[in-house]
Amino acid sequence: MATPSVRELKTVPLLAHLRASELKPIAHAMREVTYGNRKVIFNEGAHCEGLFIVKAGQVKLLRVSQDKEQLTAILDKNDPLDLVPFLDGGPHSMTARARGPVTLYVIDCATARDLIWNTPLFLSAVMSAVSARLRNLAAMATDLAFKDVNARVCKALLDQAKAEGTRYHGGIRIRRTLSQREFASMIGTVREVAWRSLKKLEADGLLKIDRRQITLLDLERLAAMA
Repeated sequence: MATPSVRELKTVPLLAHLRASELKPIAHAMREVTYGNRKVIFNEGAHCEGLFIVKAGQVKLLRVSQDKEQLTAILDKNDPLDLVPFLDGGPHSMTARARGPVTLYVIDCATARDLIWNTPLFLSAVMSAVSARLRNLAAMATDLAFKDVNARVCKALLDQAKAEGTRYHGGIRIRRTLSQREFASMIGTVREVAWRSLKKLEADGLLKIDRRQITLLDLERLAAMA
């Protein structure tokens, strides 16, 4: 199987600032792996399986406790999976599961760790990526501790609108890319409770729910509730 080109790797934010001479050994060490829908790529607490970067498809990062799951992120093309093991030498800090068919670039753990620690720009990029995810997790933990479900629903909708919303007839339209279960998991509740909150917001005139999208109609009130 052909290795990715230096030009391809330059499109990956984690690798974008590396020189061509530094990208060549990374490209040489990479291989591709494919997972079917819902297949586990690695489990939280498991020995480091490798450095994974999404080539195509999506991956869910989860914290799992008994029969409960907390969805912490959905990763898209060019996103790296769990990077923590490359900084502390420990196990994976999250569970990664395919969201539909997914193809990943992977470098075995020992080779990836050697490349990271011997390439200062690579190490700096990894540390920045881990820092950004830790900030997101800290914000999520704060929301779970101090905000009720309605506030968390409003914040999740506003965050999605900021990231990918489009203007539509005086409101902002966001695509319903998450299932009801995934949305509930991301805000730390169960599907029925999250859905009741959404329907209450719709009844109050703050948003409109359609099959494929949600239109936010009153951003000011949603922000005040978030």
